Amino acid sequence: MNKFLRYCIYFVLPILIVAISVEYLIRQVPNPYKYKYEWMQKNAEDVEILILGSSHAFYGIRPDIFEGKGFNLANPSQLIEQDLFLLTYWANKYHNLKTVIYPISYFTWFTKGLEYGGASYRCRYYSIYMDYDSFSHFSPFYNLEIAESKTAIYKIKELLFGSNCNPDWSCDEYGCSFFNKYSEKDFINGEDNVLREHVKNWNYVEKNYARMKDIAEFCKKRNIQLILITTPCWHSYYERLHQDQLTKMYEITHRFQKEYDLLYFDYLKDPRFHIKDFYNNSHLSDIGAIKFTEILNEDIKSNEK
Repeated sequence: MNKFLRYCIYFVLPILIVAISVEYLIRQVPNPYKYKYEWMQKNAEDVEILILGSSHAFYGIRPDIFEGKGFNLANPSQLIEQDLFLLTYWANKYHNLKTVIYPISYFTWFTKGLEYGGASYRCRYYSIYMDYDSFSHFSPFYNLEIAESKTAIYKIKELLFGSNCNPDWSCDEYGCSFFNKYSEKDFINGEDNVLREHVKNWNYVEKNYARMKDIAEFCKKRNIQLILITTPCWHSYYERLHQDQLTKMYEITHRFQKEYDLLYFDYLKDPRFHIKDFYNNSHLSDIGAIKFTEILNEDIKSNEK
């Protein structure tokens, strides 16, 4: 029996050492989750404008264009639950926070949870890098980078070749994506995005609404202006949206806006944006993000209370 155990140890130990080493090395690769957490740890006391939300904000809003010190705390596939956590995490450090900008998208009110969708692999980034403890501490899927081979391979390539191969895995100093360059690629067909974001089950609207109320109450108690926006999209995207879900999205958004007397700017079908302003049919390109943020900045200043 002892001989068998020794053989097991000899076989397993090298694998375990390699796995731990790879996990450690992968965690050293710069990533937006780690960067944003560390930036907020250092700058939360001074930040004046925070952008929350999903990829529509991550790709589309440039905080450096606003007056005052701003930061983009959005991430791809980030949901209201994570936004609430991130906003309130530094509650005791906010001394100058004046404005929170929150994007309302086609899917915002309806999503079940990050762990249930196609982007569930992102859960571990909040657990590992952002001190988010809502996911199981005992599941490797939520606590180990090597548990998801696709992104682990991206990061190993980064270690070996020094160039990031994953567009969602980098941000600039303001927390924005710098991979959203316009290209001549064809994104006329927006069906894939619409299918992915169409939600047949609306059972989670009340829970998401309650979390948004928590965000609004947090801002209200601290005299922080909460501003709702819907970012621009290309017509190949918004023309394919399911009307029932879109109508419900606006119904809930206007109800929430009225309940808390908030500004809401809807740019979904804004004709001022052209094809070169988009990275794909539902996300702004780098030049589109600058253009959009300049417009948003002017609209906010024009509607200051």
